[in-house]
Amino acid sequence: MALSWTATVDDHADDVTLSNLQQALAILALARAFNGVISVAQGTEVAIQPVGVGVTLTLGEILDPLNDLVERFSALALLASVSLGLQLTLGKIMASAWLSGLVTITALTFGVALWVYKTRPPWFGRLSKILGFVIFLRFFLAVALLATHWVDSVFLQGMQDHAIENLTLTSTSIQEIQNQSTASQSSEDDSFFDRTAQGLNHLLDSSTQALDIKGQLTNLQMTVASTVEDLINLIVVFLLQTLLIPIASLYASGWALRKYWGSITE
Repeated sequence: MALSWTATVDDHADDVTLSNLQQALAILALARAFNGVISVAQGTEVAIQPVGVGVTLTLGEILDPLNDLVERFSALALLASVSLGLQLTLGKIMASAWLSGLVTITALTFGVALWVYKTRPPWFGRLSKILGFVIFLRFFLAVALLATHWVDSVFLQGMQDHAIENLTLTSTSIQEIQNQSTASQSSEDDSFFDRTAQGLNHLLDSSTQALDIKGQLTNLQMTVASTVEDLINLIVVFLLQTLLIPIASLYASGWALRKYWGSITE
């Protein structure tokens, strides 16, 4: 009864759930921005011409495998945010005064019956089951949220932070290559009319820049492969936070409630 009315457990569960919700929304915003960067960069052509002869690559050729996964991940991040918001709302409902009052009335009735009757009346078993169910209903969600937070802080937080950092770095790398390609193309247009020594210097500069872009593209291919792994890790984190751990907590609490009911029946 004291735990029901002081709401110590519920307040802590709400705090950690709100933190997870804010983090999920931040990841959703990052995924949306990352998707926008990829969409813009896919149409960018990068010329690799060390001595005026070479090939032209499109960033979309490198980023296309990542684009579909980012879109699917954004949808999952939105669902995870909605799920966490729903858990937060349900947690406030379970911590309401009417449910705490129901726990108090049932517990007091059980205590009085336990004190007054030397031999248990037939309805005492039903009252015991009702008391167990009311306590289960009052504290199940808070326990599930705290269990999710414990698993998240011990096993998942480091993986999640690492994935977010890599997503940010990948987005920055794509933007840098795109900006360099745009600047290179503008310089080539300006030098079309220049046939002097300045044009030769520009050719040497553009060759050096092209080689640099080629190295960046190679690094970008490796980064994209790593980013796919990071996105999958974030998907795993969201599935654990919003689906698997709450279901496991519900199953464990239901198992304990059934065992309690079974012991009363025996």
